[in-house]
Amino acid sequence: MSNFYIPVVNSATQVMRELRFAFKTLDDVDVNGKRVLLRLDINCSVDPESKELTDTSRIEAAEPTLEYLRNSSVVVLAHQGRPGSDDFISLEQHTRVLRQLGFNATFVDDIFGEKAKNAIARTKPGEVLVLQNVRYFDGEMKKGTVDEVAKEAIVQELYPHFDLFVNDAFGAAHRSQASLVGFTAYLPSVAGRLVEKEIATLTEATATDRHPWTLVLGGSKVADKVDILRKLLGTNRVDSALLGGLLGTLFLIAKGSIPESYSTPIKGFGEAVDTARSLLETYSDTIVLPKDAAVPKDGSRVDCAFTEMDGNPFLDIGEKTAKEYAEVVKSSAVVFANGPMGYFEDEQFAAGTSTVLKAIAACKGTTVVGGGHMGAMAIAMNLGNSITHISTGGGATINFLTGKKLDLVVALEAAAKRMDS
Repeated sequence: MSNFYIPVVNSATQVMRELRFAFKTLDDVDVNGKRVLLRLDINCSVDPESKELTDTSRIEAAEPTLEYLRNSSVVVLAHQGRPGSDDFISLEQHTRVLRQLGFNATFVDDIFGEKAKNAIARTKPGEVLVLQNVRYFDGEMKKGTVDEVAKEAIVQELYPHFDLFVNDAFGAAHRSQASLVGFTAYLPSVAGRLVEKEIATLTEATATDRHPWTLVLGGSKVADKVDILRKLLGTNRVDSALLGGLLGTLFLIAKGSIPESYSTPIKGFGEAVDTARSLLETYSDTIVLPKDAAVPKDGSRVDCAFTEMDGNPFLDIGEKTAKEYAEVVKSSAVVFANGPMGYFEDEQFAAGTSTVLKAIAACKGTTVVGGGHMGAMAIAMNLGNSITHISTGGGATINFLTGKKLDLVVALEAAAKRMDS
C-alpha cells in the first residue's frame, strides 16, 4: 500500500501526518503505455437557458491525475446531470475544456457501442478519449452491489478493452453504480489523485481529538441541510454550528426570532421546522444563529435588527453576525463549511459569505470548504491556496464526515485485496 502525507496546520506549526490507505493508488501500479479507463466526476454547473458550462472547477480538479497518466492511453467515463434535469447534457463541452487545459482530448458520441470501441482502439499513449455522458445509458442509474452493477452492459462491453481502472470521481463516491464500482470486479483498480487527496484531508477533518471543530452550514436546500446538520451533530464532533442562508432562516423561525411569514421560500417548511425545533432543544449550546439581518430597502442593502426588517426579504446574515462567525472560525482547529450565508448571487448580499470565507482562509487549522457555490466563490476570491481543501464532493463529503463508508472506497478496498492475492 502507498503512504500519503498531507500537511496539518495547528496554532504552533505545520506538521506532517502519515496516512495508510486500505485501497491502492496510482503509486502502486505501472501506468506507462497502459490502456486506462478513468472515471471522473466532472459534473459542472450549467446555465439552464444557454446550456453552457458556468463552472469548470471539477474538470480542473482532474488535472493531477490526467497529468500522471500522460504516458497512458486514457479513456474517460463521466456523467453530467441526470435524466430530466436542466443540466443533463453531452460531455462535448467538457472535452473542449480539457483541450484548453492542455490535454490531447477528443470526444466520441457513444458510450460502449461500436463507435466507442473503435475510438478506444485508436487511442494512443498521450491521448485522452472522452466517452458520452454515462447517464445516457439507463442502466447507469441503477444502484446495487458491485457484483450486481458489474452485470450492466456498460461494464461488460468495456472492461475487456482496458488494463487498469482508475476512479477519481470523489463527488459521486457515495453511489454504487455501474461506472463507479462495477469495473472493480474485473480490472485492477486504484484511486486517482483527487480521491486520494479528498480522503486524506477529510480524514484529518474528522479527527475528533482536534477542537474547536466548527461547522458553517447555509444554502437554500433546507431539507437536505437539516438532515446534514442532524447527522453531523449526532457525531458529537461539532463544537459550534454556525447557520446561515435559508437554513438559518428556518431555525430563526423555529426559535421565534422572526415571523413565520419568512418561511415562504423554504420548501418542505412544515416538516423541517419541527426537526429544527427538536435540534434546538437538544443542541442549544452548539447551534449558533444569526443575530441580525441584511435586507433590501430602496434598492440598497440595509443591515438591521430582526425587529427592523419590516417584512423585507432576509437575503444575508447581517454585519454583526458575520463578524461573530468570523471570530469563531478563525479560532477553530477544524472548520467545515458548506453552503453560502445568503443570496450571494446579488453582490450586495454576498458580504456574509465573503466575510466567512476570508475568515476560513485566515484560520490556522484544517479548513475544508464543500463543493458547489461556496467552493466556487472561494476560488473566485483567490482564496484557494489559503484553504486546506476545497472539496469536490457534496453528498460524498457529508457521508464521509458522518462516518459512513463510501461505496467507492469499499469497492477499491476489495479490489486491492484481490490484486494482492
